[in-house]
Amino acid sequence: MASSKIAATKDEWEPTGLERFSHLEDKIYRVVEAFKAIRKESEVLRAENQKLRGELDTLHQGELARNESVTQLQKEREELRERVERALTLLASLEVK
Repeated sequence: MASSKIAATKDEWEPTGLERFSHLEDKIYRVVEAFKAIRKESEVLRAENQKLRGELDTLHQGELARNESVTQLQKEREELRERVERALTLLASLEVK
């Protein structure tokens, strides 16, 4: 008698085909929602990546311009040093005479 009550209770706990389908439907819905969230996050990350690539390119262009400027300044400094040396040489030659 006790085992028939347990069997009857067990049958009540087992889901029906419609309940199992509903459970599967809920799982599918959660998977779809998770996929949508991941897709949206991916789009945001792609946009951020594109923005950062643009900023990196801008920084690289700025670095190239600064390097070019430094090279030009070094060249001008060398030319000025040579002119000062020539002027000092001329002054030294005046003192000797």
